[in-house]
Amino acid sequence: MLLAAADESIAQAKFSFDRGVWNLTIRRTQEAVELCLAGILALMGVHYPKDHDQAPLTLRVLKAHGLGIEEKKAKKIQRISIDLSRKRGPALHQEEGHDQTTAQQAIKDAQLVLNLMKKVRCKLLVRMKKNKK
Repeated sequence: MLLAAADESIAQAKFSFDRGVWNLTIRRTQEAVELCLAGILALMGVHYPKDHDQAPLTLRVLKAHGLGIEEKKAKKIQRISIDLSRKRGPALHQEEGHDQTTAQQAIKDAQLVLNLMKKVRCKLLVRMKKNKK
């Protein structure tokens, strides 16, 4: 499942961070955010575009299905997703250098998004179980 892959991407980001590889940390955290948001869409049966910023669609679909996230948290998810998706390519190709502080914040941000999406996943699974009955 995509949420498990997101967990793995965060683990890899932490490994890169511990080795002082800040740009790869950015890349892996962006992957984690993209994967967990896409994972929620997949769980809901929503075809999602192969785009690095999945936040707008995910948040819109969740809201339409009565699973909206608190406005402050939704805005934070959007900010994190767009920020990391913009940093992803330049970080990978070493076009931009990132520092320890930026990498550390990226890990915190990705973990926050993943934790929120895990909560949404639980709500979705409960709802799906009820609908089967």
